[in-house]
Amino acid sequence: MNVNAQQPKTDLFHLNEIGQVGNHIYQVRFEWPHGRPVPFSAGQYLAIHLPGRDPAWFSIASAPGAEQLTLHIQAPPEWENASEVMAYLRHEGCARISMPYGEAFLTEPPQMPLLLVVAGTGFAQAKSIVDYLRSSRMEQPVTLYWGAREAGDMYLRSTAERWEQDWPGFRFRPVVCEADAASDCHHERLAEAILADGHELDQVTVMASGSPAMVYSVLDGLTPAGLDSACFHSDVLQYAPRE
Repeated sequence: MNVNAQQPKTDLFHLNEIGQVGNHIYQVRFEWPHGRPVPFSAGQYLAIHLPGRDPAWFSIASAPGAEQLTLHIQAPPEWENASEVMAYLRHEGCARISMPYGEAFLTEPPQMPLLLVVAGTGFAQAKSIVDYLRSSRMEQPVTLYWGAREAGDMYLRSTAERWEQDWPGFRFRPVVCEADAASDCHHERLAEAILADGHELDQVTVMASGSPAMVYSVLDGLTPAGLDSACFHSDVLQYAPRE
């Protein structure tokens, strides 16, 4: 959403803890290098650099200024890059990380209602944004749509439910397609759920985080109903643009 004034820098981060929060999904926390938080904006991402490997990219799950850097890493055995990252962290206890990256981020609360649309570990970006907005006393309503093949894939669903209980301006809308867990039908159902809720789409900001297929499915579902594409923000639009 903004021009990033922070240039990425690389430093050595020491691992604090790894906790499993879902099926092959891990919450990974690092200490800040030199004891000081690295500046970034809510919604940005980073790269973990392993020796001799391409960078591995992950959304930042912690809010700017948090005591630790938090990531949500999904690493099933068939995902070679993520599995290598987890094995390296467990063995070495540290990693070189460069940050921040990304153009879909917030430096101030939006002046319009905000729709956060995520799938899978795209929830990490939403968590950074929500934690930031709560501390910033966001006045506009915020709605989180979290798409998943199965209800159990929402690995921190209790966190989103707690936000809804504690924050009157926040709504959590889980979107699941249990009927056919082998498909990605939740992609289409995310747009359907947003349309069904009756938002005035010409008066909202949308931030989406997930696979390119999911992001473009939501964009294509909302723009014919009145969403201005200039108000739709996702890093997918930069790293996987459509021709």
